[in-house]
Amino acid sequence: MKIMLVFPPKGFTSKEMLPPLGLAYVAAVLEKNKYQVEIVDALVENYSWNKLKKKFTEEKPDVVGITALTENRFEVFKTAEIAKNSLPNSTIVLGGPHVFHTAQDTLEHIRPVDVIVRGEGEYTMLELCNKLKNNEPLDDVNGISFRKNGEIIHNKPRELIRNLDELPFPAYHLLKFEKYNFKLDVPGKGKLRAASIVTSRGCPFHCVFCETSLVFGKRWRARSPDNIIKEIEFLQDTYNIKALWFNDDTFTLSKKRIIDFCNLLIEKNIEIYFTCSIRVDTVDKELLKLMKDAGCYKIFYGVESGSQKILDDVVGKRITIKQIRQVSKWLDELGIIKNPSYVISFPEETYEDAMKTLQLMKEIGGEPSFSFLKIYPGTDVEHIARQKGILPKDFSWSLKSSMKEIETIPIVHGNAPIFRDKLSWEEISEIAVQWARMRKYPLAKKIPSILKNLKSREDLERYLSIFKAYVKSFLKRDKTVGG
Repeated sequence: MKIMLVFPPKGFTSKEMLPPLGLAYVAAVLEKNKYQVEIVDALVENYSWNKLKKKFTEEKPDVVGITALTENRFEVFKTAEIAKNSLPNSTIVLGGPHVFHTAQDTLEHIRPVDVIVRGEGEYTMLELCNKLKNNEPLDDVNGISFRKNGEIIHNKPRELIRNLDELPFPAYHLLKFEKYNFKLDVPGKGKLRAASIVTSRGCPFHCVFCETSLVFGKRWRARSPDNIIKEIEFLQDTYNIKALWFNDDTFTLSKKRIIDFCNLLIEKNIEIYFTCSIRVDTVDKELLKLMKDAGCYKIFYGVESGSQKILDDVVGKRITIKQIRQVSKWLDELGIIKNPSYVISFPEETYEDAMKTLQLMKEIGGEPSFSFLKIYPGTDVEHIARQKGILPKDFSWSLKSSMKEIETIPIVHGNAPIFRDKLSWEEISEIAVQWARMRKYPLAKKIPSILKNLKSREDLERYLSIFKAYVKSFLKRDKTVGG
């Protein structure tokens, strides 16, 4: 049986690409069980739709697995359609975060899709392929949704993988690794060839906007330090990787694990520079210093809002502004680059709340990340958006016609809906422009990409609002400078 795992073309415009680790993990488990597997990253290989169709017809896989994100879901659906038209007797499978809470909606509206894998895909996909190979019913494959006699069936969820160390490393050899040009800019070292690693899954917290605990569970599971070190050594030896992005939601959830991991890096004299994500309530200065000594040069941490009221009553973050300031101070003292992350346009957030976020952003400094609140399936934000009419009652995640009634910013967030409640677009634009000026973000240079990605008159109006705020900001600055 031939299996092709696909990351769809189009959908994203980033110039620096990372390997699709989810597909690579699924491929590794399938290969370990003697299946013939191919990964097609149609995005990094810059496939046209015609080239993708040709790939399907030439290779003739028995199973096509496609990973789906909310941002690129329509490219996913088109990929599924091309696959089914090219391979009518093959099984088309969707997996990934987007379909976890949209299985019913997707199977109702996207006819080319035969099966949906919900949640962690490694062992679900393996069992599914075993059943398909032996022409057996799918009724007892936990973690899938599918059609049977015209009815949509949702099998019970699959248990989460308890021991992540039992998984093989991602099947890097099935990727055209030389095409991934991801680099990290390390002070004093320049831009280094980099990769990403996932060392844990799940999250015990439940932030209003986040889908991690929904897809990967509230029970946090982690790889051992020894297991992580082996993958780092493999990446260094095989692909000359000099820097890493630990792509965990919270790398520091277990203090002991990070202490053991950092000590191992130091003891083994492994020279690797890394960046990671933390929560401000999971670190102290001593731990941060050890991380710095082991090679950590930058840390991403979710501030979300400068309003304690929003953090407490809306986000459910369970951190304080005082903790944020303290950790920021420690990072400055240790010489670790700060990468605080901010979000605006939360439910019930006022202009006054948003200005508190902007003020805190300016106070903390560093290299702040900034985004508008996005709506993801199954999250509390989605439920609130439906209650408030931000998403219409008949909104479908699978129909393009539903996109006419929601707000998006395609150049930034793809096809993910934007949650906008109390703030006007003029107010949102003002804050976005001030962030861009802080980061010296070249908004003017983005105009060609913006025009290329326009999908509606409403998109144009939103971009014009941002552009007006941009011009107004510079006129105000010039007037101030001129006296």
